[in-house]
This record gives sequence, structure tokens and C-alpha cells, in this order.
Amino acid sequence: MTFIFWQNMISMYQSSFLRNLAETHNVILVTESEIEPLRIKHGFYIPDHGKVQIIVSPNKDEISKLCKMDAIHIVSGAHVYKIPHKAFKLAIKTNAIVAIFSEPFKCMGVKGKLRFLKYWLFRIRYSKHVSFILTTGERGRWCFESVGFSRSIIYDWAYFTETHTIAIRENQTKDIKLLFIGSIDTRKNILRLISVCKKLECIDNLNIIGTGPLENQLQQAIRNTNCNYLDKVPNQEIHKIIGDSDVLILPSIYDGWGVVVSEALMCGTPVIASSNCGSSVLLQGIRGRVFSIEEDNLEEVLQDFLTVLPYDAGKREEIKHWALQNISGETAARYFDEIISDVMGNTTQRPVAPWLIEKEAN
Repeated sequence: MTFIFWQNMISMYQSSFLRNLAETHNVILVTESEIEPLRIKHGFYIPDHGKVQIIVSPNKDEISKLCKMDAIHIVSGAHVYKIPHKAFKLAIKTNAIVAIFSEPFKCMGVKGKLRFLKYWLFRIRYSKHVSFILTTGERGRWCFESVGFSRSIIYDWAYFTETHTIAIRENQTKDIKLLFIGSIDTRKNILRLISVCKKLECIDNLNIIGTGPLENQLQQAIRNTNCNYLDKVPNQEIHKIIGDSDVLILPSIYDGWGVVVSEALMCGTPVIASSNCGSSVLLQGIRGRVFSIEEDNLEEVLQDFLTVLPYDAGKREEIKHWALQNISGETAARYFDEIISDVMGNTTQRPVAPWLIEKEAN
């Protein structure tokens, strides 16, 4: 079977999945560009894609030829990016099986209402051509159901990181190392995290990695503390820092997924994340805690979690093992095969995302 993935750029958060999928299928990745310059500055790189055929910036004739192939098309940003949008419109004309991959869309405020209307109109116009939707987090599912897409064609999806060999570290001190990785901006809610850490007197054990428009305010907020602002760190080195931390905190006001959560779990590091992060669905039991932006209870949740940290090596190995079994690229490829079988009507039971099986059982 041939799968053609249409994206704006090559993503290192899909490479592991695509590489594993290409072991049993013909996989073609088509992108507008390799990697956006801004992301390169942040340390993004192109991992090994194995047998995946990568086509960058195809012309009109190449796009047309690809859309006429006997293939299943998975389009990211079907009405956002130029090449994926063109591919989507051409593919549906051939009556091909066409899917959409999308994070949840923001529907707060005036812009949010307009965005909601845009997706609603998109559904009115194209729903009969969309065979299935892959979306991230509980909010992703809600967004597409709320504009009228049938629940039966919506499948839970995620971003899948590369597997890194990180030795499990057991903290031998009483000082618990906290870590934040992300853009230094309003959406990531970093200043609120600093405020909470100051109240709990753990600001001196906080490492911050990232760049963004609030850097000056960040520097002011951590003045006269031993908080370690690391600025930019090459992506290949971040995993060692994650592995050396006792907990990663992602306090985002909004995050379609929040791939650093996946990365932390793959390193055996527990996580605290807001319920507005799609990846918060991964956090149960020893893997971490979820707090509410609306209830503003980060301080309470963090204070409670600090009482059970640091974890011993056994608990961290358990987290890492769970991540390898449930959110690895190899697992994602198997789950994707199950989705395709379900879409083709070859199954008797709808597949459940591996990372949600435990949750559904409870």
C-alpha cells in the first residue's frame, strides 16, 4: 500500500513513525520546504527517514502526478499551506482516500469564532471527501466533532519522537531539579511558572531552555535567583538535560500537543502539564500530573507532586518502558495500520490509541 504525506516541512516529530511505516509500505513524504529557518536556529534537524521517499517543493506537474497515484493521502494543513492545500483539492477529484492530520484549533475570542466558522465551512464543503481525521489530544477530537465531523472518522493521534539512549539517573540529593523547555512567550505561560516556583521556594532548582519575545521579562523575573536560564540548546543535547531532571513542567495556556512531554517520558522523566496541552492525555499515575489553567491550580499541583519526588531508578525505568511501548514510532506505525484497516472496513472493533488504552480501561 502507498501512503503520501503532505506537509509544510520535514518534521523530526514524525520521522520515527514514517520510517517504521516504510518498513512495510511504500511511503512518500512531500513538503514545501525542508525545515523553516527559525526552527533550524532552535536546533531542529532532519533525522534518518529510512526507506521514506522525500520530495521537497514539487512543481505543479509533480503534484498532479502524485495525486493520480493509487495511494492514500494524509494532508497536514489542508487549508493552511499552499502545497498541501493544492494536493488536497487535486486528490479529492480523483476519488482517492484522503485524510486530514490537524492539531486542535483555537476557538477563543473573536479570532477563535472566525476560525471555528472557517472549519465549519470547510466541513460543509469537504466532509464527504474526507475519509478520516487524525488529531491530537482530547481538545482536537472536540474541535472536529463540534464543527460537525462524524465521531466515527476521527482517530486520536500524536507526535512521535526519536528514541534516544539516555541512562536513567537517580537523584542522590534532596534538591529536586525542575525543567522548562519551550518558547519564552505568553502562550507557554513561563512567567506564571516562575511566580509559582518563587512561592514554593524551588526557583533555584529551575532550568529554563528556550527563546522568545518575553526574554527580557524572564531575566527580570529570575534576577537575584539561581534559576539557570540556558537560552538555546542544540536539540541533540536536550535529552541529556531532560534525563538529568526530576520533573519537566509545561504550563502552556494552549498547546496542540506539546512534544517535550513525549520526549520527557521517553527519557523516564515525569511531567506536569496543563490540561490545555494535547499531550496531557499521557499523564497518569507515576508519569505525572495535570493542572487546570482555568482553575489556576499549578501551585497546588506542583506542591503536591514535589512530595513524591525524586523518583528512584525503578520508577523512571517504568516510565521509559511505558513510553517505548506506547508512544514510539514503531508503535505508531502499527496503530496507523489498524486505523487504515478500520477505515477500509476490515475490522470488527475500532482501534484505540495505545497511549489511551490504560485510560479507557479505567
